[in-house]
Amino acid sequence: MSSATTRLKDVPPEVPLTISDAVSRIIMRNYLLHESLRMKIVNFHRLAKKILSEVEELTGKKAELATVVVAIKRFSDKLGTKTAEAVDILKDAKLSLLGNVTDITILGKPGSTMKIMEDVLKLSHQFSVTPSLFQLPHSVKVLADEDDAAPIRDELSRNYSIHVREKTAMISVRLSPSAEKIPGIAALITELLYRNGISLLDVFYGYEDLLLLVEQKFGPRVYEILSKEITT
Repeated sequence: MSSATTRLKDVPPEVPLTISDAVSRIIMRNYLLHESLRMKIVNFHRLAKKILSEVEELTGKKAELATVVVAIKRFSDKLGTKTAEAVDILKDAKLSLLGNVTDITILGKPGSTMKIMEDVLKLSHQFSVTPSLFQLPHSVKVLADEDDAAPIRDELSRNYSIHVREKTAMISVRLSPSAEKIPGIAALITELLYRNGISLLDVFYGYEDLLLLVEQKFGPRVYEILSKEITT
């Protein structure tokens, strides 16, 4: 991993997702869905029914269809616009770029994710850089330095189903504490990247961070785009 990047272990853990956060995450990593919402050609109720199970998977709890509809509408209303509050919050952000990251998803049954976390941490003596762990309701996401991915993949695949995505980069957007009260930041960032032809692979919400996962080749470009938005 480049010495110019933040160490993976410095990235805070993901916080439990709200329904609004889950909806934002689903939209941000789906270019066609994002564009359909931007063009106002999506029926919110039908979309809510389609993504309801995914929202419940991400939040780990039952979700009311009407609540999901409202969250979709709020996200859609922010597309194509730059609210003054969202822009101001983004200008206070601090960026860091993590290169050569391997994205590992370890699937488990409900209630098994803590055991998966423990199994990953048992391998800590083999890591050159401590990986970031994100505990979701039915899976654990591991973002590891590419040199440390092999022992995780080899050991965990014996007992769990895993998916591996190599050669990714992660951009950490550290926001001010007031950001959680300001709508439109996720929509603004998504719009900036899609406008430049960059699709997100995944999105994670930390306590003060929005973590963007992209293909390795796009990492420096995403950093450049967001840096320009922050400094202008």
